Amino acid sequence: MWQILIGFYFVFGTASYILRRKIAQKVGQHNRLINSIFFLFFLLPAIFILLFFSPHNLNVGKINFILLIGGSLVWPVANILAFESNRKVDVGVFTIINNLSPLFTLVIALPFLHEKLTGLQYFGFAMLILSATIAAFSQLKISRSISLNGVLTCLLTAVVLGVAVAYEKFMLTRVDFGAYLVYGWGAQITWALILARKELKLIPKIIGKGSEVKNLVLLWALTSVLKSISFITSLKLSTASVISSISDFLSVTVVIAAYFYLQEKENIVSKIIAVILGVAGLLLIAK
Repeated sequence: MWQILIGFYFVFGTASYILRRKIAQKVGQHNRLINSIFFLFFLLPAIFILLFFSPHNLNVGKINFILLIGGSLVWPVANILAFESNRKVDVGVFTIINNLSPLFTLVIALPFLHEKLTGLQYFGFAMLILSATIAAFSQLKISRSISLNGVLTCLLTAVVLGVAVAYEKFMLTRVDFGAYLVYGWGAQITWALILARKELKLIPKIIGKGSEVKNLVLLWALTSVLKSISFITSLKLSTASVISSISDFLSVTVVIAAYFYLQEKENIVSKIIAVILGVAGLLLIAK
């Protein structure tokens, strides 16, 4: 069963990345609003669905409650930065550079979560850095002034995502998954709406009748939440190391899909080399 679910993860994950790139190019100026649509209309229903399958103890204590509410801001910020990155660089380069996020998770996990690494895992992180460097240089060949800004935004996205994952790991050691859904995801939705509060009145313009990007936005939001549900449920049915290793191949499917669907064919050899190095590095880290 988990094999089918991880297959859905690849399908929905690839579609989500491709659609986000198209939306960012068309209406990237409404970045915060589009993300708030995802959180409000898709992540919120997903909470209720997942709660049916997850035990939850909502008595988490004052400290954990404060950490859940305050720390959850990092996820909406990561989503907003990801959209901004997709405005400036092609989706293949973004995906490869975004693979660096485990490196920044490590920076936090080692001292605060007391995690340890093997020599092979350190080598895996070195391969990730090399992979991202190759991808960055391939982007800089296109337009140095614009792409440098885009590469830096991608790096910032990877940093924030790395922090977000470390935060999530930390909180899941303190509260159960159901409580994290209610307070953590609930806070993410609230923060997303706060960040987009000045644009919420434009929701009908984005997803209302006659909108040019309505279908793109709704499809992106739907595939994004289905990707998350597929990953979480497959994780419940298998081991973390197995699912983590397999999911690392998402960058491969994204680069291939972008080549055919978005016609992002620039520096394809460099991208393929970067993907191979990145996936190899991620597999070593998952050991």
